[in-house]
Amino acid sequence: MQTLILELTPARMILTRMLSRLNASVIFSPASPLRLLNIPDPPLPAAPWVRVRNRMCGICGSDLHQLSLDVSLDVAPAALPAHRRIYLGHEMVGEVVELGPEVQNVRLGDRVVRWGRADDCRARGRQTLCPACERGHRVLCEIASEPREYEPIGGGFGDSFITPASTLLKVPEALTDEQAIFAEPLAVAIHTAFRRPPRPGDKVLVLGVGTIGYLLIQVLRILQPACDITALTQFDWQAALAFKLGADHIFMVNDDGDAHVARLTQARVYRGRRGNTMLIGGFDVVFDVVGIPATLNKALRWTRSHGTVVLVGVNLHRMRVDLTPVWYQEVDLIGSIGHDTVLWQDEPISTFDLAMRWMAEERVLTDDLLTHRFPLAAYRNAFEIALDKNRHHVIKTAFTLN
Repeated sequence: MQTLILELTPARMILTRMLSRLNASVIFSPASPLRLLNIPDPPLPAAPWVRVRNRMCGICGSDLHQLSLDVSLDVAPAALPAHRRIYLGHEMVGEVVELGPEVQNVRLGDRVVRWGRADDCRARGRQTLCPACERGHRVLCEIASEPREYEPIGGGFGDSFITPASTLLKVPEALTDEQAIFAEPLAVAIHTAFRRPPRPGDKVLVLGVGTIGYLLIQVLRILQPACDITALTQFDWQAALAFKLGADHIFMVNDDGDAHVARLTQARVYRGRRGNTMLIGGFDVVFDVVGIPATLNKALRWTRSHGTVVLVGVNLHRMRVDLTPVWYQEVDLIGSIGHDTVLWQDEPISTFDLAMRWMAEERVLTDDLLTHRFPLAAYRNAFEIALDKNRHHVIKTAFTLN
């Protein structure tokens, strides 16, 4: 088995973080936790497990955060038990090549995507499910941080991996591999939209466009064709695609955002001392797909009273945020993580399954989103380009593995 890992020993983490302040390329040096390993193929450890040979895998923003060790050790999730070895890559599509004797949901030769890391109740084979797993939001499993009997080995950034079969979903024949790698991020976008579904006439802001932002624009348009969608983009080349995929309006990071929000929503802008501003009125719902202090502060101020900010962008650092709009304007601030089960047209359905259905029906388009492909051997070049978004006009970078 060939697989990319992060070996998270304290010495490597400390040394890499110190040296990266001087040279960002240290993440590819011998001091870095990043390794491309060749290890013997592990046997299936239990009857409900399978082996999958990878075909393609997308690089997610969370992979880049992990790669660059972009995390503070004083944030809440850092208190949880952590694995010393992380197998990278989860936006994968692969083929089942070996079955344990108790596997029923997939067969040899099936193309599959992987929803998670085998740490939830169903993956552990528990008969009694925690409340999160019972409602289908397995990412929030309440026992996910407890020790496991068997550890999955390998990830999407490699030739193969082993996992419980319950972590896999079959890919419809109508989907290409290039579409299938978007099943996971699209499932995330669907879950995000369902956290605060748009209503007819709602003015909606998608704050930040990358893979999730572009998919979210399309999902919002499906859920409510009569809403008005604005996208905040960083670069000119991003704006054209946002329009193509369903945005009604665009403004840029370096524009006078307060003025644009006032123009688009009829909000009133009040300017105080030292550049401080306050808006009365604004968007009905803002989806913050970036999640850094600058964007969250803007999201809260650009939301009308009784409006909602949905925080989906991942930022593993403590933030200095002005929360006064939460009480002064009664703005709801809610989070979104992963994927779950939703009610769509009176049918309970996994957001993964709904994502693949909508792609097969061509209701969600991904052709313009896959911008770069690399063999695994060129992983350094792939990561460098994925990290330099504007120079290379990057949306989604993927490894081709078959």
